[in-house]
Amino acid sequence: MNLVNEGARIFYFNYGKREKVAPLNNDTTPLNYLDLTICVEGEMHYIYNDEHITLYSGDGILMPPSSYRKRLETNSPAYYASFNILFDEDTEFEFDGYLPQCVDSGILYMLDRFKHDYNMVSGQKSQKCLSIFSYIYHRIFEKMCYKENPHVTGIKQYIFDHLGDSLTLEAIANHVHLAPQYACTVFKKETGTTITQFIISQRIDLAKRMIMTRNDPIGKIAEQCGFDDYCYFSHTFKRITGISAAEYRKAKHK
Repeated sequence: MNLVNEGARIFYFNYGKREKVAPLNNDTTPLNYLDLTICVEGEMHYIYNDEHITLYSGDGILMPPSSYRKRLETNSPAYYASFNILFDEDTEFEFDGYLPQCVDSGILYMLDRFKHDYNMVSGQKSQKCLSIFSYIYHRIFEKMCYKENPHVTGIKQYIFDHLGDSLTLEAIANHVHLAPQYACTVFKKETGTTITQFIISQRIDLAKRMIMTRNDPIGKIAEQCGFDDYCYFSHTFKRITGISAAEYRKAKHK
């Protein structure tokens, strides 16, 4: 589906940090627009079609027209992006509901650029923003359509849930009821990377999100992302991103 050609008539975009998430009550009348919300950091709580859904860092939720949703108040900070778009009535969407770990570095980059472009005064503002939204929508769609080995899914979810902890291969393998060596073999065959490499890449992605959204010292952020050795974190961050963590923070705040 080409969303750019689907006749979007109203467009709203919000991206930033809130010290607490204000409630939105729409559980008695259906939505008449699409709502895509992505949690970059923190957590958010929804009642979506009578189901309680909690979004954590990296999760999202897509609520199409005619769905019912209620956003609950959260008394802790959250950094998130929300898109509200009113399409023509016959527009169909390929997926909806909870989108676990749908955010990657490419989406974070586009959100960052999106915010910049959205705030610029331009006669093409809506069309340009809708094009970027379409990119994000289809990137998430590709991730949701990919069918992977349930053991690999379980390994990834365990890693996502414990990125700040001291992860061990034994604990990860035990979570999916596999022998450690076999878990490594299955994961490498399915993803093309090792479990250790995946952990490092996800910790660096988390560090990038936290550097972008927090003012904490980089050393503290490194610890919260599971790096006990700051020198190792600094070397790894620069190897993966091409720049130091301090340079990354400076570039994000220009």
